[in-house]
Amino acid sequence: MDIIQLEGEDQRLFYLVAHLAMKEEVLGYNLNYPYKTSSEYCWFIATDKGNTLGFIPVKRKEGTAEINNYYVMDDDSAVFSALLKKIVSALSLDFKIESVTQIRHIPYFEQNGFSVTLYWKRYAKMKLFSNEK
Repeated sequence: MDIIQLEGEDQRLFYLVAHLAMKEEVLGYNLNYPYKTSSEYCWFIATDKGNTLGFIPVKRKEGTAEINNYYVMDDDSAVFSALLKKIVSALSLDFKIESVTQIRHIPYFEQNGFSVTLYWKRYAKMKLFSNEK
């Protein structure tokens, strides 16, 4: 598995992600919330032999990097872990990393250093604490 990091307006992003982001079942995975991108975003995309296994867009703004939507095929824990590890290694020195995480995915984030700071009905606000002293 490879993890590719692309800026939010990189044309390769559309080749790797658009075919998934427009599928009804992928939008349903994201609780029908559309995937967004702009120059503020950095995307982390898991691929294997030309197939996209999952992606996490991260919005960088004012010292915070926020995960607010994502997709991982079959909720594969190895893909979640690889994506989150890459995000932490790439961004944790320059940004506080936070996530709006679906309740069912909390364990994947906790295994990678995140802790819940607030619960909602379908989501939890999480923060990476492993990079703080």
